[in-house]
Amino acid sequence: MKFYPVNINVQNKKCVVVGGGKIAYDKIIGLLEAGAQIEVIAPKICPQIENLSDKIKIVRENYSAEKISEGVILIAATNNSELNAQIASDGRAKHFLVNIVDDISSDFIVPSRIRRGDFLLAISTGGSSPAFSKFVRKMLEQEFNEKFGAAVEIISKYRQAVIKKIPTHELRIQFWQKILTAEIWENIKSGELEKLDSKIKLQLGEI
Repeated sequence: MKFYPVNINVQNKKCVVVGGGKIAYDKIIGLLEAGAQIEVIAPKICPQIENLSDKIKIVRENYSAEKISEGVILIAATNNSELNAQIASDGRAKHFLVNIVDDISSDFIVPSRIRRGDFLLAISTGGSSPAFSKFVRKMLEQEFNEKFGAAVEIISKYRQAVIKKIPTHELRIQFWQKILTAEIWENIKSGELEKLDSKIKLQLGEI
């Protein structure tokens, strides 16, 4: 199946996870990284989720449709496929975007990801092989180190100045193409971020 790639803004928005095990925990961590307000529904909660009780709302009860009233995303992460299907049906009826663990009939899938500050690299096989996605992520984690998040911060710092000085989208693309070269890539990887900063300043000064 081919999914349309999109990043969803869940900052301060309610997201519901049904399930209290390790898989649910992994989903919760990703939502927390994106600033979501999370409600977890499950009669039993694993220690990892319990340790997040100051950051999320935990409802220690069996699932029922009445317990999901509003929200943006609903994740069915129980170990019962029939229950997951029922959760998905209930969620769609209430206009949630639904993710069912290990089921490509989901409205969306959660890709393997590398997050470095605001830099986010998502890796997906369209649900065909999550294991391969995780393998690729592990291979790339060393390539995309923490410096990539710092590079995004530098570029973001100049974004409004570039928009102000360069009138069209096409010209702005050309501006950034002059800066973001293979040489700068190596500078970022090695932590020479001052070279990125200096190059942006130089190019802006020539306009």
